[in-house]
Amino acid sequence: MSERSQTLRHDVILPALCWNRSRPDFYAVTVDLSAEGLRLRAAVMPYINEELVCSIRHVGLIDAKVTHSMGQDFSVRVLSRRQSPRIVARKLLQLAAQQRPSAEAVRVHHRIVPLRTEVSITLEDGLAVVGRLLNVSASGAGLLGEPLPVGAVVVVGRRPARVVRCFADGVGAVFVTPLDPGEVHEAMVL
Repeated sequence: MSERSQTLRHDVILPALCWNRSRPDFYAVTVDLSAEGLRLRAAVMPYINEELVCSIRHVGLIDAKVTHSMGQDFSVRVLSRRQSPRIVARKLLQLAAQQRPSAEAVRVHHRIVPLRTEVSITLEDGLAVVGRLLNVSASGAGLLGEPLPVGAVVVVGRRPARVVRCFADGVGAVFVTPLDPGEVHEAMVL
């Protein structure tokens, strides 16, 4: 294993716009942060030792010097002209932590899309509304319909569930008692 692959890396994916006086703007995406610097990926490859200004979403403008370049990736070291490298590193580490999936987000059961997607969703106050199943697994379901707060306890069909995530027009719910994986098939009815 090379020294480069043994370095602790913090994945952080953010859009960036980079430029300098002799190079037109080009788009890049941050890849990870390590003791070696910030790695970015772009269709344009800057030269080693080239200095760039990079505008990185949620971080701001940084001055950087290219230290490595290979394939579509290049690494930069943050220079201290606009922001302290420590402050930039701290911001990037915080963003990396926010992007890291929690153990709860790891899916262990296979998802299916049932043939019958319409489902009754009973809210905590007893009101029943019609929703639509995006997918179902032994552990939970993706639902389109009423906006529901994270933590709300609902009944999906006949299955009690807890809302664990929200997304555009829907929610992800975890069944209070998981289904037997053998019960999960296209013809199932909740």
